This record gives sequence, structure tokens and C-alpha cells, in this order.
Amino acid sequence: MNPFAYTFFCSFLLVVFILQSISKKIFSSDTRSCRSIFIIFLISALITVIPLRGLSFARWVFSINANFCIPFTAILCSKVFENSSGIKLLDSKAVISGCIFCVITGILLYPMALGIGRLDPYAFGWSFSFLFVILMIVTLMLILIKNRFSIVLILCILSYDVKIMESVNLWDYLVDPIFMIISFIFIVNLVIKKVSKKEAV
Repeated sequence: MNPFAYTFFCSFLLVVFILQSISKKIFSSDTRSCRSIFIIFLISALITVIPLRGLSFARWVFSINANFCIPFTAILCSKVFENSSGIKLLDSKAVISGCIFCVITGILLYPMALGIGRLDPYAFGWSFSFLFVILMIVTLMLILIKNRFSIVLILCILSYDVKIMESVNLWDYLVDPIFMIISFIFIVNLVIKKVSKKEAV
């Protein structure tokens, strides 16, 4: 599979989500109507493919971050689908679990991969290792508590098997720097809101 196709899909979803958010918050438009869906998707497709200074938006994204992790794509896809149909593919519990998973995974991976400490965990993603075992255990635990994020982790493994990304390292299917930052901000914001509510009570 062409790895750019996956990046194009992620870029397209990102533009759709941004336009849906603008349409709802600024123009108070109904993003669920067939007309709105068609217009937003059409504009998003054009933005994604039309060249800007020789490169399309998707190519610009590809040059910044070639490997968007599967959890990011899954959550983004769920949000776009929810805005278009009102149906949640991933509920709030699954989204929060995904963000926590990516923050923890990123903290375990990136500092040591950048040379902090002697262990390089990134090396364990090249072939079968304890990383796969841990991922299986986490997935089974989520299945037992009926958390939909378990489906996303299964998708990570399936995507890794068919190599939908340019990378052939499992870590890149689980987490990426951009989504880790987004997840961290999301979790901090969530904690602040909960603390504020308790103080108000």
C-alpha cells in the first residue's frame, strides 16, 4: 500500500473536522444535513489535493509528520462521523483512554529514544518482542471492561500487519508526537475542568 495514501486520508479527515468545527461554532450550521456533508467533504478534498507553492496540503502534512498513529486517525474518524451522523463510534471513555494511552506510550518512548538512558525502546518495535505481549494484555483488559479503545488497539496490530504506513515499526502505529501533545493538552484540560467543578461545589 502506498504510505502517502494513509497520510492523504488523515489530512483529509483533519480538514473535514476543522471545517465541521468552524461550521458549528462560528456559523451555527447543521453539519448533519446531506448538503452540508457534501459541501464540507468537497471543500476538504480540494484543500487536501490542490497545490500550494508546489505542494498540496497533504504533502505539507506528510513532510511534517509522515506517520500519524492509528489512535489519532481512529479518534479523528469517530469525531468526523459523529459530526456527520450524530453516532459515536468511540464514546468519551474510549477517547479518554486513547489519550491516556498515547501520553503514557509517548513518555515511555520519546525521552529514551532521544538518548535519555541506555535503553532504546524504539528497537523493540521492529520485530516481535515484549511490546506485542504488553499490547495484547492491555487490549484484553480493555475488552473485559468493554472499552471501545480495545478495537483501536486491534486496528493498530492489523494496520501494522498490512503496513499501511511508511514506517515498519510498531511504535509509529501506536503513538506520534503530534497526537501525544494533543492528548496531553486534552487530559490537562479535562483535569482542570474536574478540579474547577469540585471547587465550585
